Amino acid sequence: MPNPLDAYIRQRCRERGFSLTALCREAGISRQTLYDLALNHGKLPTLPTVVAVAGVLGVHPMRLLQLIFDAAPVARDHHTGAQRPGDRSAFVRDVNYADGELVLPGQRFVKTWEVQNVGSVPWVGRSLVCQDETLTVLLATGDQMELAPNLLPDASRVAVPETAPGALVQISMGFTAPSAPATVLSYWKLVNADGSFSFPGARGVWVKVRVTSLATSAGYAAPLTPDF
Repeated sequence: MPNPLDAYIRQRCRERGFSLTALCREAGISRQTLYDLALNHGKLPTLPTVVAVAGVLGVHPMRLLQLIFDAAPVARDHHTGAQRPGDRSAFVRDVNYADGELVLPGQRFVKTWEVQNVGSVPWVGRSLVCQDETLTVLLATGDQMELAPNLLPDASRVAVPETAPGALVQISMGFTAPSAPATVLSYWKLVNADGSFSFPGARGVWVKVRVTSLATSAGYAAPLTPDF
């Protein structure tokens, strides 16, 4: 599958009538730097590189940043901490707002996940906690500018009802979409009553929506996936 950022850069070069070599020369970067930026091999580019390339391409740097973050894989946690013997979970389905669902700019919506306790340990006093970070830069004026728009959750955590082994539970959180079109993702993990991760090596759950001028909704059921 072609890389969207690489395809976008090549398309803009064709539209503006210059080669990739000319792009590198005008932006003051090497071909290797452009290669690393376009193919996004697990290494995020520096902000000056993004700004320079965007300037030559005649686009806002946010356009390139959105493509970069859209292509970035969901990170796994490397937190220390042991999972309790016999403690297991499974993601069952997105009750609503499956990956890629369309929402309106500024729209508030409620996302619901369904998960199952497939272990032998009851879940008591657990919460689902937001893992998002805001990417900002400090301007010369002393103000901060947010580089990539985030979904704004109603709260940073939500309590998980007491869940017996074998039982299903639905967990909901309200979100407000950013005001500008983008693909945005919010990432959440289950924690114990003491704040430690219930499943340190698991992927967690997330909501990923596309903010656009049109919105639709459709049901979606995902296969059972071990641990969240």
